[in-house]
Amino acid sequence: MNNSPTRFRNPGHRGPPAFSETSRALRELQFAVTLETFWRTTVRLLESHIPHHSCSLMLGIVDYQPSEGHHHVTMQDDRGNQPVTSLSISSNFLAAHPRVKLYTYGEVIREDPLARLRGHERKCQFGGWGEFIHLAFWHGSQPGAVLSVRRTSEQGDLNAEERDFLSRLHPIIDAGLRRLRFLENERCRCAAMERFIATLPMPVMFLDSAGALDFATQDAYDMCATWNYGPKEARQINTRRSAKIPPEIVAACTRLETKRLHALAMGAHPALEGERVEHPRIPRFVARVAISEPMSGFGVQPGYWVTFSAERNLDGASAELTGEAGALLHLLTPSERRVALLVAEGCRNLDVARRLGKSLRTVEFQLNAVYRKLTLNGRTELTHLLS
Repeated sequence: MNNSPTRFRNPGHRGPPAFSETSRALRELQFAVTLETFWRTTVRLLESHIPHHSCSLMLGIVDYQPSEGHHHVTMQDDRGNQPVTSLSISSNFLAAHPRVKLYTYGEVIREDPLARLRGHERKCQFGGWGEFIHLAFWHGSQPGAVLSVRRTSEQGDLNAEERDFLSRLHPIIDAGLRRLRFLENERCRCAAMERFIATLPMPVMFLDSAGALDFATQDAYDMCATWNYGPKEARQINTRRSAKIPPEIVAACTRLETKRLHALAMGAHPALEGERVEHPRIPRFVARVAISEPMSGFGVQPGYWVTFSAERNLDGASAELTGEAGALLHLLTPSERRVALLVAEGCRNLDVARRLGKSLRTVEFQLNAVYRKLTLNGRTELTHLLS
């Protein structure tokens, strides 16, 4: 397999670009992890090799209609108009030629005479171009993205060398778009999972391989602040903004990683057992630290799950819940959960308001929201549910 960078010859209209500049741009294109970097690099390559009026990358195409566009105008006119995100001119051509990789405006209007009329309509919105070249990138039988390079009438049609350049650039852009789509899907999946975990009524957090906080539920932020500052001070601060991993938990992570590395050095599969960490001053306040099973892949490092267990949560309510109660409390906001737990323990609304630093009216409003979300008729049913 040849891993050397591809070298494209310059068509000769501007003098040859430096080999290092072209190879550097190609490498950036192949390893870009954000769409912004990918697009800027694509524009640099086009400016170095293809004379053009403007170019656009159209994405999220459904029924031949892009939902997103990135544009660059090389030759701006006095009107200062901007390109539109549309494939109306070539939609019929694309439907008739599934998986076509490169086509021109001239080829489109030869097959579809009405495309010239649609082209005139587009030129009224964005003028100055006389010809376009499209690179199409497909998802099965549907185009997923199109790179449009527009040229003036003076710049004319592509010559053989320019067309060869774009043909050789096509698979590199195609691979890059597939990679970016995969990365974006993974980011969305991770973000969705983090949002879900963050709403769970349980004190759990995840630390990365360096022991830095990756994400946590609100209850975990509260428990972490209680561990560091004590319950009284923790009630007076924003526990999320003041988040700091307790040193006892950091030390437990270090010990677990040392055991894991020792097992690997001995050629054994590391036993990923956890470690129980007791708070040095608060009785029955415990953290359980467990090293995560690393996913396969070069350079992938394990992280750490931390769960807290205490007799009372930050607001003084019991931290022990049945599985059914915990699942139902997932339907509430963290603030509503605090009110519900205190009410279930027998606190009057005024006591809850004083303990949480809220107005009585706010507590009553949130308590009614709890009843509505959990389909309960009152305090008695709430107490029975959470007992």
